[in-house]
Amino acid sequence: MNEFAKIERQEGTNSAPESLHPFSGTAPRFFVFGPAPHGFDREQLQASLHAPYDAIILNRPVGAAEFEDAVAAAADPALPVADLAGNTHLRRDFTGDALDPGCFDAVLKHFSPIWKRLAAFPYRSPDMGAEEMLILRLAYSRAEPISAVLDPAAHGLVRYPLLGARADLRGELENLTEYGLLRRSHFMRTHGCRKCDSARLHAYEACPSCGSSDLQDEAIVHHYRCGAQEAESHFTSGHRLICPKCHDELRHYGVDYDKPGHVVSCRACGAANSEPDPVFICLDCAAVTAGSDLSQKNWYHYELTEEGLQALQTNHLPLLDIAAYVNGRTRVFHQRDFLLLVSEGMRVMRRFERPFALGRIAISNLEELRETRSVTEVSLAFRQAVDAILDSMHDCDFVGADGTAAILIGFPETTAAQAEIALARLRAKVAEAVPLSFAIETSADEGESILDFLIQKENELADE
Repeated sequence: MNEFAKIERQEGTNSAPESLHPFSGTAPRFFVFGPAPHGFDREQLQASLHAPYDAIILNRPVGAAEFEDAVAAAADPALPVADLAGNTHLRRDFTGDALDPGCFDAVLKHFSPIWKRLAAFPYRSPDMGAEEMLILRLAYSRAEPISAVLDPAAHGLVRYPLLGARADLRGELENLTEYGLLRRSHFMRTHGCRKCDSARLHAYEACPSCGSSDLQDEAIVHHYRCGAQEAESHFTSGHRLICPKCHDELRHYGVDYDKPGHVVSCRACGAANSEPDPVFICLDCAAVTAGSDLSQKNWYHYELTEEGLQALQTNHLPLLDIAAYVNGRTRVFHQRDFLLLVSEGMRVMRRFERPFALGRIAISNLEELRETRSVTEVSLAFRQAVDAILDSMHDCDFVGADGTAAILIGFPETTAAQAEIALARLRAKVAEAVPLSFAIETSADEGESILDFLIQKENELADE
């Protein structure tokens, strides 16, 4: 059973709370671009982004920016969209004619199951990964795969109608696949311009000598007597064939000469080649790229997985990267600033003979846990572990991420032995707060060991 069949079965047994359903006592409200469409109750229509609405009606040509403004202002960014004006570049769930008397009923019929699914998981703004969560929400509420289609107008030649005009969400789709929240199947491989990466390319053959496309196919003429072998244009003199090597006239095919093959000659420079180069000119930036220099990109269709449904239920994107949970928190610094603070701690240690220690606490069995537990479950526990560590630290300590699963802690006025005690306390806090059995490794250094660490990290930053 696929995930969308599971969705339908869940909907049959678990109804959404009445207070969250658009039809609970009041008619649905529509934000309208353009004039009021035929058959819609004007009291249900509005043109202000400041009043609540349950769906969007496109009754005129709408730009991508103003459409995104309307989506962003909605209570739920995954709300359904009806297009009555041919806005093929935008996300839309229903297409119709504004003059059709039955349009309103058709819209309600089409939107009703979407509203029901959205109400099953009431929208809450996620604390991270808003784009990724919206992708999952769209796939779930429409109960269909995120299918790729060819679009000659798209920069990458491929777009996802369910996601709308946005062409830059391929990275988010791949991230969701890596997390196990989407399952992908291959759609198409495209080739891109070396300058702007556009897949909108025109292919042609070019002369390897000068790059001109002014080419012509010619027969090769072989003169038996002297062995001359050239393109036929080199032999042609008016209506006669004259050998360019010995200047004899070639009169009889099969007696004086034959034509053993063909060659491509360039009218621009006169060079002859058996195989001209395939090259591509970009329709967006006009850069010319050799076939061997084109970038390649694979595109996929995507389906929601059971892990994706769990992420929607918990409103939590399962990121197994410690930086996603520590950045922005009190006493947490990005790597360059963290290294400056460590350098300052070392300066104080030398000048005033005050102790300073650098600690590291890492979770080493994340991948092993993912083999037996869901990525969502592991991610939630990972976040709880990070929270337990940060909430138990002293105000004078400072923190930075080290890779994807380790935290570095600067301990001012602390020896390495004292830091080890503090790290053991943090390890116990994690074991107490987290339901999963994390393998936690700790270490603490002082003195010259910290200097070696600083040199290593500064070299890494210089190489970036």
